[in-house]
Amino acid sequence: MLKYLFKNIRTDEQPKCTGKQIATQICIFFSIGILLGIIAKYSDNVPSNGSMGVLFHSISIITTRLGVWVFWATIISAWSKNPKIASIRVFTLFIGMLLAYYIYSTVLFGFFPTYYFLRWGGIAVFSPLLAYMMWFSRGKGWIAVFIASLPIGLLLEQGYDLFYVFSVGLLFDIIGAILLLILLPNSKVQCAKITIMAILIALIIRNSNILSYIIGGL
Repeated sequence: MLKYLFKNIRTDEQPKCTGKQIATQICIFFSIGILLGIIAKYSDNVPSNGSMGVLFHSISIITTRLGVWVFWATIISAWSKNPKIASIRVFTLFIGMLLAYYIYSTVLFGFFPTYYFLRWGGIAVFSPLLAYMMWFSRGKGWIAVFIASLPIGLLLEQGYDLFYVFSVGLLFDIIGAILLLILLPNSKVQCAKITIMAILIALIIRNSNILSYIIGGL
C-alpha cells in the first residue's frame, strides 16, 4: 500500500527481490548488527584511560544515544535499491545488534535488563515500516521533504545542547544532521525545503513530550 501511495516520489532502482537476494541481505546485515552490538557493549566496560580507552569511551557515549542509530538507519534505508530491501536491511541490523548486546550482558555479566530489551525491541519491530518510508527521503516533492526532515530534525534536537556543553555524543548528532542534509536532497531547492522543515521539526520535538512517549526511559 505504501509503495502505491508513494509511487510518484521515487522509482525503484531494480526489479522485485529474489529469495536469494533477500537471504543474502539478511545474512550480511544481521552479521553487521551482531558486530555493532558487541562493539557497543564492549565499549561500555573499557576503562577510559589511555588512547584506546578514550576511543572506546567515546564510542560508548555515541552508541548509547538515539542519534547514531537514527543516522545509520536513514543512510542504509535511503541508499538501498528499493524500499523492501531497506526494510530488510534495517530490521535485521537492529535485531542482530539487539541480540548481541543483551546476550553479551547476560553471558558475561549475568545481567539481563528486561525493560530496556523490550523497549528497544519494540523500536526494532517498527523499524521495517520506518525504513520503508525513509527510502523515499531521496525522492521528489513535499512528502520526500517531510520524510527526509524527520531524522534531520531529530538529530538537530538531540545535538542542540552542544552549543552549551561539549559532548562527543552531541557532536555526532550535529554532524549526522549536517551530513544527512547534504546527502538526502536531490536538488538545492529540495535542500532548502528540508532545512526549513527540519528546523521546525526540531523545535516541535524540543518543546513537546513526543520523544518521552516514544522512547521514555531509554
